[in-house]
Formats: sequence, structure tokens, C-alpha cells
Amino acid sequence: MTVDNNHLHKFIWVIQLISTIIFVMFVFSVYLTDFYERITPGIDKKYYVIVLGVIYVLVLFSPNILRLSYLYYSDTGDMLVIKTYPIGFFTSGKKSFRIPKRDFVRAELQEHFFGLHRSLTFYQRLPGKGVAKYPPVYINGLPSEDQKKILLSLSRLMVK
Repeated sequence: MTVDNNHLHKFIWVIQLISTIIFVMFVFSVYLTDFYERITPGIDKKYYVIVLGVIYVLVLFSPNILRLSYLYYSDTGDMLVIKTYPIGFFTSGKKSFRIPKRDFVRAELQEHFFGLHRSLTFYQRLPGKGVAKYPPVYINGLPSEDQKKILLSLSRLMVK
């Protein structure tokens, strides 16, 4: 089984591009026309720009706030393959894990921030060294059906 949410990354990129275009057009229209002064006399132009600027920043940083990530998960063959990277501005940290199924110990699901941040932590048995814990992988950006598929796949592997 393979799960991939590349569509989310493209969707977020398009939303951010459209919001940038709308913000720039709005700022130009506020400062180059007197349309807003005629509609609401007495309100300075800068207040329009400040309010829309705050909304624009929230739209741009919402993937960071929600911890949305690109995720590729595959359990075909004799390896678990997990590739992930955060979506949004000022983020880094591409991660790629290849865990042999025979060395897979367990995966833990954690929920943080009122259930908005859901992450999986993988554990692998290392011969002669004990159990290794991988950094958490956020699954917020996956549809609930894909999250259930991954959890079902991992529960089957933990039973073996």
C-alpha cells in the first residue's frame, strides 16, 4: 500500500499564490484610487492594509501553525518507506526513513494542540544496540481515510 499527499502541497501553493495576488491588488487599489474613502469616509487607508495584511499573514503561515506536511508512506516489499517534509514558509527538514519490516517494533500515535497536530513516531530494533526512536512524522495533511489505512497497516506489522 502506498499513500501520498502531494495534492496538498500543490493546493497550499496555489492558495498562497492567489492570496498574494489578491493582497497586492488590494494594496494597489487602496493607494491608487479613492474608492474606499468614498465608501467609508473617515477611515484611513492604512487601516485597510493592516487588516488585510494580518489576514494575509495568517493565510501564509496557516500550514506552519497546523504543521501540515507532505507525506509518502509505502509498505510494499520488505521495507517501510516514509518520506516527509513540512509545508510552509521558513521550514526545512526533509526526512526519509527506510525500516526493514522484520526490525519494525511499533508506531505510536500522538495528538497535540487539541487534536489538530497528529503525529506518528516509529521505533526500529537495531541489532546489538536496542531500539531506535525516529522523529515524529505529522499526518495532519492526510485525509482521514489515508490516516486509517496507515494505522491499519502499522497495526498489522506490530502484530507480527
